[in-house]
Amino acid sequence: MSRGWKVGIATTIVVFTLSVGMWFTIAYISADAILNPSPPRNLPFLADQAFAAQAVEFPARDGVAIGALWVPTVAPAGVQLTQTRRPTIVLLHGYGDTRDALLPQAELLVNAGFNALIVDFRGHGTSGGEVAALGTLDVNDVLGAVDYLMTRPDVDTARIGLHGVSMGAAAGIIAAGQDLRVRGMIAEEPVSSLHDAVWTAYRDRLGLPAFLFRDITLWLVERRLSEPLSEVSPVEAAARLTPRPLLVIERSGEVPVEPGGAERLMRAAGEPKELWVSPEFNQTGDGSPISPAYAIRVLSFWRTALGIAS
Repeated sequence: MSRGWKVGIATTIVVFTLSVGMWFTIAYISADAILNPSPPRNLPFLADQAFAAQAVEFPARDGVAIGALWVPTVAPAGVQLTQTRRPTIVLLHGYGDTRDALLPQAELLVNAGFNALIVDFRGHGTSGGEVAALGTLDVNDVLGAVDYLMTRPDVDTARIGLHGVSMGAAAGIIAAGQDLRVRGMIAEEPVSSLHDAVWTAYRDRLGLPAFLFRDITLWLVERRLSEPLSEVSPVEAAARLTPRPLLVIERSGEVPVEPGGAERLMRAAGEPKELWVSPEFNQTGDGSPISPAYAIRVLSFWRTALGIAS
């Protein structure tokens, strides 16, 4: 073999090795970005909150320290609450958000006679955990939140519900499927497949060619979580909610994290169930982003689900 051929082969090997190394490095950085989302910005509603909120902490089922906000019910002006134990809703944010994003929902609930517990999922906000769990290990956070509510003297433990958004909805559905103490579930902009949802997050947040990096990135994510995303199924869990009620909410004018996810959950769930399309949220920061129609639908659902007289 001539010297020129040897040089050519050696150069090809070096270029190939460097290319594979760069490909793997980009995939690793992408996986790290997915598991460590940037904190959310622009939450103007925080400055408008007009209710008391207490920071609390409790252990998830697997021991991770979970931070949350406890927001007790507010008695309307001139009205004295006759019951010390109140129905309570656990609010579960979406991927990359924090508990602060659900303060509008908390305000709606506490002004209507409910307590609210707003959870920071692991890897988000004030909670422990090395990385965001993408709806997998987060189930332990939800179950830990329900365990915590059982210890509070101001909670009616027979009237506990979950309201999750996006991946929070997925984790909530799975937790509710395991825990009969949960008496109802609202799933807002839900995902039915964690694998597909992470693919969407990869595409939208990183903007890299999926055919080159997606599969290796998802493989690295699963190695870090020690949990195959394809084996964690909100759809299977939805079938276990019956006869507890499920309200699935989609937002008008917004592209869902997982197109078709709400419909797949609805097909899997038994009765009673309902799919409702909410008017688009107000994004201007001028007061609460929640529409009157949303408020009426959510409060009506909880009063029926938890057996509360209007």
